[in-house]
Amino acid sequence: MLELFLRIIPLGIGAAMTPSLLGLQVLATVGPSWGRRSLMVIAGSALAFGIACTALFLGFAQLPRRDENGPNLLQGILYLVAAAVLACIVVWLFRPHVTLAERSEKGFRRRLTNAHSVTFFSIAFILSIKDLSSFALLVPGLHDIATSDVSTFAQVLCVATMFALALSPTLVPALWRLLRGPRAEAALTRLYSWTMRHQFQIIGFMAGVFAVYCLVMGLGREGIGVAPW
Repeated sequence: MLELFLRIIPLGIGAAMTPSLLGLQVLATVGPSWGRRSLMVIAGSALAFGIACTALFLGFAQLPRRDENGPNLLQGILYLVAAAVLACIVVWLFRPHVTLAERSEKGFRRRLTNAHSVTFFSIAFILSIKDLSSFALLVPGLHDIATSDVSTFAQVLCVATMFALALSPTLVPALWRLLRGPRAEAALTRLYSWTMRHQFQIIGFMAGVFAVYCLVMGLGREGIGVAPW
């Protein structure tokens, strides 16, 4: 079980790298109605990731259990596909997008400063369900869990861990605001501006790191087994 955790935790951390979702939650936590708005962001993101994770896990659970002593062709293919998807994301994101990033930052702030809570729910759901980089990492992780030779309780615990990590961009700012109170607003506002202006570089860097990780895992013993590691 420990080895399974060590394999999926990096994937969950990578799935959490969603600057637009973090920016949405940071913006939601600033202002008098921050509690209701931040809960709606968490709920919207949780619903999107919950639907996807449940469907993927139940689908993968129908497959035969993996051979722990040999290579896993399907797992390796999923890792390599994830690496290819992330590499394409890196290529696109490291092209200049300065104007687009600035428009994104100003547009978020303009549309959401006085928006109703249900608007935060809807946007969080949409941002989460179309987050290609996150799902590229969640898919091999969920397949690994569903086909592993561990108990059902351990599988549920692993899925919950990946789910919580994917949700962390919405959970951490809300927790910080809860602990710090109004004193957190200035720091959160600065974090929003910095995150939204550099979102493409952040995603591009993390996508590059995890593309290499998925490539290594896909070629190694946990994947198709053509590499010695």
